[in-house]
Amino acid sequence: MDSYMPCILTGFIFYAFGLKWCYEYAKYWVSLRPRDDSRTTKGLRFIERCEKLINRHPIEGSLKLIATAVGLAGTITGGLQQVGTVSPKVVLATIYLFFAFSGLVDVLNFYFPHNVSEGLVKLALAQSFFIEGFLFLWGSVGNNALVDRILALIVWTTSLAITLELVWPELKLLRGCTTLLHGGWIAHVVRVYHTVPILPEGIALIFSWHVAAASAVTLCVVAATRSCAPKLMMEEPPEIPIYDYCQEPDQRM
Repeated sequence: MDSYMPCILTGFIFYAFGLKWCYEYAKYWVSLRPRDDSRTTKGLRFIERCEKLINRHPIEGSLKLIATAVGLAGTITGGLQQVGTVSPKVVLATIYLFFAFSGLVDVLNFYFPHNVSEGLVKLALAQSFFIEGFLFLWGSVGNNALVDRILALIVWTTSLAITLELVWPELKLLRGCTTLLHGGWIAHVVRVYHTVPILPEGIALIFSWHVAAASAVTLCVVAATRSCAPKLMMEEPPEIPIYDYCQEPDQRM
């Protein structure tokens, strides 16, 4: 059970970030709509107060740093088997250090937004996911190549989505969904395949279930967030004067 804890904690952390990003995606598009304050409920006001309190602190960067510390501790104390010439502990520690760098950039962006831009935050996060996929594919972390390839595909999709968010904010939904898939895959399959052999057809079926679960959770989070949003305030369009351009200018005077 102790050897399972790093995978379970890592998967839970990624799942939490996936839920957060799905919520932020829905909240972003809701915030662009005009609102009618007279229809705002007490529950919505309470949520807004909590958000204002949370936004006063670098929550996301701090969570990344804390998660990195937990992951490093679990990796160092865990009994990972030597698969290749490089120890899996060194490979996993390298992955965690990249995410720690991403958390540090988040904190710097919070306190020094003029010097450390939002683009640098996305670049550091995309880089962390890319390196995770790269090392899982060629770093000899596990003994099941198919499981590692699927994980690399998931995290590279997340990395690409984060990069493209610089020009297309709608892709934050893809980031949230693939991070949910990422967390579930680590907590379930990456944890299990070290001890239980899984055939390729079984891995394909499990992956399909994980995709369905991540999509369902994404749908629920976005739908619930938008259902709690204030109602649209419909405004009447302004009256546009109509001129008769067919008559002579002196006749319109």
